[in-house]
Amino acid sequence: MSNLPTKTEKSPKKEYNNILVHYCKECLSLKVMRVVGMEEACYCDNCGCTDIKQTSIEEWEQLYRKKHGFTYLNSTY
Repeated sequence: MSNLPTKTEKSPKKEYNNILVHYCKECLSLKVMRVVGMEEACYCDNCGCTDIKQTSIEEWEQLYRKKHGFTYLNSTY
């Protein structure tokens, strides 16, 4: 029939939402860059901050909404 997930299977969206995202603690940007040759060295491509955190996309969206007053994922840029 179709390839839709059954009730006992995880939906692809749910699995995708479980992947942790890296974000800048200062400006909450998701534009985190790695320094070539230095695996642990990361910085924000927006503000240059090196305080990078990791969380779920849902938690990040709540932090973003709290700081900026709107949700980034539903905004029109």
